[in-house]
Amino acid sequence: MTETPTQEKVQNIFEIEKLQATQLPELQGLKEKQIQIVEENPFVEIIDNKTFEDAKKSRTNLVSARTEIQNQDKTIASKIKKFREMVAGVSAELIAITKPHEDKQQEEVRRWEAVKEKERLEKQKLEDERISLIKGIIEGIYQESLTKIDKMTFSTIETVKSDLEENAYQAEVETFQEFELDYMDKVNLIKSVFAAKEKQLSEIEAQRVEAENLKAERAKLEADRKELEAKQSAENARIAKEKEAAEAEQLRIQNAQKEAQAKIDADRKELEDEKNRIAKAEADKKAKEEADRLAVEKAETDRIQAESEAKRIEALKPEKQKAIDYLNNFGKNFEDIPEIKDEKLAAELARCIDQIKDSVSDAISTINNFK
Repeated sequence: MTETPTQEKVQNIFEIEKLQATQLPELQGLKEKQIQIVEENPFVEIIDNKTFEDAKKSRTNLVSARTEIQNQDKTIASKIKKFREMVAGVSAELIAITKPHEDKQQEEVRRWEAVKEKERLEKQKLEDERISLIKGIIEGIYQESLTKIDKMTFSTIETVKSDLEENAYQAEVETFQEFELDYMDKVNLIKSVFAAKEKQLSEIEAQRVEAENLKAERAKLEADRKELEAKQSAENARIAKEKEAAEAEQLRIQNAQKEAQAKIDADRKELEDEKNRIAKAEADKKAKEEADRLAVEKAETDRIQAESEAKRIEALKPEKQKAIDYLNNFGKNFEDIPEIKDEKLAAELARCIDQIKDSVSDAISTINNFK
């Protein structure tokens, strides 16, 4: 039966894994020759000039045997290199069959990915605009309410309170969608600021009323003093007629004046102390109000930054997954490990593969932990 060309090609195919180094003609007989050289050049212990010369001769023969093997190894390596170049040429021809189709399909995949990315970005833009609008409405209510509270006086407390209840507290929560809790937080802040300002204005008004009462008391003291002076003048006229009685009365009047002046001085000091207390209370309240406002602003800023950081980390997940998938592909190169007859070489290859796998694993861990 005549063999077809295809059958002949199949018969000529050999498996490179079954190729043994000992089958190479360049290495035939070298083992026996090496053994013979070792036998012909035994170890020589140097004890004199003759044994020194014998030892050098033996060493030279052993070196020549080794270099012969090394030269033969270089010859074999050169032939293997030429064979590898031929294999590379055949591989390039085979790859050229599918590469244009791969590139065309890859371009189509990238085109479609670009279309989907554009759609995603457009949806994200609309979502961002929606969120920005809702947050703007909430912030507008908040800032407008703060402005009204800031301008509020004691006489307009009830007016501002009614205005806030109608316009800030009674907004349609459905308008704010998923940011309903943000709106309620702002309402609670507004109520807190209003309560603090209402308390402050009430205390200031109470202090004003107290100051008016002190003023009235001072007027009464002044009237009493004038009345006392009038009585003293009349008493002096009477004292002119009765010297002894006048002297006694004069002493009494002087004592009364001292007591009255002491009371006036005490009232004046008490009033001054009260003024200082009111001024200090006002300054302390303003400082606390400013500190509360700064704390509220910082809390809001921290929350916005936290939301921004969470969005950034979430957006980074697809990019991290791409990097991890790319690193995982390295592991596929170790699924088909060639059979190595030399135990030391096989062990060294296994160690190198383990090191590479560890490096890939460390790289994947680094990507996973990247922020």
